[in-house]
Amino acid sequence: MDRTMGMASAGRRLMMLGATLGLAACASNPAPPPPPQVATTAIRPTAPPAVAEQLISGPDEAATAEMIWALRGGLNVAALQCGNRSLSDNYNKILKQHRSILNEAYAAEQARYGKQYGKAGIARHDVAMTRLYNRFANLPNRARYCGDAARLSAELLALPSDRLPGVARRALARLDPAAPPIVNAAR
Repeated sequence: MDRTMGMASAGRRLMMLGATLGLAACASNPAPPPPPQVATTAIRPTAPPAVAEQLISGPDEAATAEMIWALRGGLNVAALQCGNRSLSDNYNKILKQHRSILNEAYAAEQARYGKQYGKAGIARHDVAMTRLYNRFANLPNRARYCGDAARLSAELLALPSDRLPGVARRALARLDPAAPPIVNAAR
């Protein structure tokens, strides 16, 4: 029986030694570093421009339904992506204030795609709009885009609806200088 107790005692000592060595190994290995922090940049809202700084000033020029609808799309992406409450509010007001012009532009786009592509027209229009939305969502200078979109939204609210087609091309070019040629090329 002494022999059995001796073996049990030796076993306990071995377990204690193993636990001690295990704890020592843990203590000598430093904890993994914390995950890297991702830097974020807050986009500060900007005040509406003074009259002299208007982004869409200039003579009216005829715009196609594509230009008007693409401008709405660019402002939609900005309202969703920029985190600027006044821009989002302005976008919703633009939809109400310029409803007739925007509805006409959308109907013209749907008719054009339907005539050009038949039953596949709606799907083709959706693909074209997705490309345009993705372009706006991935512009490299988001701070500029968001600031310009905020100022444009304020200007478009001050504009009578009948002038929207006359400024749509310039406003779209202000959001993204490459957008008007891309919209024209899709024609």
